[in-house]
Amino acid sequence: MKTLYAIVLAATAMACASVQPALVQVGDRCLRCRRPIGDVRLAGEIIDNMRAPFPFRTAGCMAKYVKANTGSYTAIFVTDHKTGKMLPASDAWFVPTEIASPDGKRSEADYVAFRSRSDADAFRTHAEPLLRWVQVVAETPAN
Repeated sequence: MKTLYAIVLAATAMACASVQPALVQVGDRCLRCRRPIGDVRLAGEIIDNMRAPFPFRTAGCMAKYVKANTGSYTAIFVTDHKTGKMLPASDAWFVPTEIASPDGKRSEADYVAFRSRSDADAFRTHAEPLLRWVQVVAETPAN
């Protein structure tokens, strides 16, 4: 009987650990700002406790949502700017940057995520700091 409990516990833990991001596509609407996602290499995604995926236009937009909506999430993903593949936000390196607004008339402060620190270093143009997800959320205003 103990073996059965161990197997069930292990299977449950593996099922929870194997949460995969949904496919975010150009044109999907950001949960927070409702603007369309224009560049999937900047996109993020939250998987809630019901395993429903919610897309975000950028890591900065997602950080604002997380800060304003404290709660627990099953997973938080960002897109590796170099490869276009999603990874857990806690594993990413972030570079603060300015990105063009969807209308192209202004730029806005945001973050670009990378899987590897060396890729993030190579992306930096000046002395921008390299940040982790907890730092991104901490320095982002909740609006």
